[in-house]
Amino acid sequence: MKSAAMMDVIRWNKSRKPTLEELQAMLRAEGLEYELYADAPGTKYGRHKHPFEDFIVIVSGKMKIMTDHNEWTMKPGDRLDLPQNTVHAAEVVGKEEVQYLSAAK
Repeated sequence: MKSAAMMDVIRWNKSRKPTLEELQAMLRAEGLEYELYADAPGTKYGRHKHPFEDFIVIVSGKMKIMTDHNEWTMKPGDRLDLPQNTVHAAEVVGKEEVQYLSAAK
């Protein structure tokens, strides 16, 4: 298992934005069940942790995720796998709503 200090965002590597269906298929191929969430501009989540692995994939908009060791601004197609009990915070960046898939394991 990766430690929080060794995590990094997996960036979308295609020249076009991903579709929701492509991102859902990627998670399903890994056997992950997911939910689609949407947050308004300015939404912030304070420091917290989950007792499970959390997989976050941005569908549209931008979200900044912070841990004690790193900070990432994620855009469509970007993915971050948070190990269980990783303390993190998040906020929606910019003037656009963010939509993201969240899966747990």
